[in-house]
Amino acid sequence: MGTILSLELAAADRERAQRIIEECWSEAERLERIFSRYRPDSELSRLNREAGNRPVPVSGEMLEVIGRALEISRLTGGAFDVTVGPLMEIWGFFPKREGRAPSREEIRSVLGRVGWEKIEIDLEARTVRFLVPGLEIDLGGLAKGYVVDRLAAILAGEGFRGALVNAGGDIYGLGAHPAGRGWRIGVEHPRREGEVLTVLELEDRAVATSGDYRNYFILRQHRYSHIIDPRTGEPAATGVVESTVLAPDCLTADGLATALFVLGPESGLEILETGGDWEGLVIVEVGDRIDIRRTPGFPLEEKR
Repeated sequence: MGTILSLELAAADRERAQRIIEECWSEAERLERIFSRYRPDSELSRLNREAGNRPVPVSGEMLEVIGRALEISRLTGGAFDVTVGPLMEIWGFFPKREGRAPSREEIRSVLGRVGWEKIEIDLEARTVRFLVPGLEIDLGGLAKGYVVDRLAAILAGEGFRGALVNAGGDIYGLGAHPAGRGWRIGVEHPRREGEVLTVLELEDRAVATSGDYRNYFILRQHRYSHIIDPRTGEPAATGVVESTVLAPDCLTADGLATALFVLGPESGLEILETGGDWEGLVIVEVGDRIDIRRTPGFPLEEKR
């Protein structure tokens, strides 16, 4: 799915650990054949080709992830939306990273086929249908988190209690580190490459971060991030440059980190505080400095 997947596992039996790791890789490859937008033979690619014309039967995994995506969209008032794919294309972020600024007319023409409420799920028939022609979904903001959760579940089911699963920065810490503490994860400074802003410790918990410093382009001295506000059709412009969410599972952390970036600190952090077992950190750029805001329970500690 266009990212790197890694796994760290603490085990006494190397041979058994290697067997389980191979099982995890096989599961990740199977899920990629379902969710990858980069594979024309994936289930997602087939869904995008056909669901605008008829209800399309889908796998249980696809049904679950799209259902979860719609829940997050509803919770965030559409700030998270898996139908932004066409907007990503006209802004030049997909399929190649050749950033461009589309005209207002282009944006308006595409917005008519964007919107999470235009996806229809039939749980009984196990089908998905798009209510407007030309709508496409991109699960890049959720599916990596789902893969991480699945691999962590495999490891937990095999009795392992010390593992770290990482898919491009979507991370789950299963159990404790062998040193007897949580798995230490650095949150990167958004404007100082290689510098760690703060350190988190994960133990049976997930973290995901969205930022404007990986995939962006600069035009006329303005930075355009790949994180699109589906309500306006333009890159999110709330001043947020990085958002991090802690949650019990990685799929939720992944989706909420994107929504937090789009919503901005006030309404975004309010959703986290009044929602589930979630904590969030938002970094806002103010002139040449950064302003750190967070939910009360987000652990902000000095880097070590």
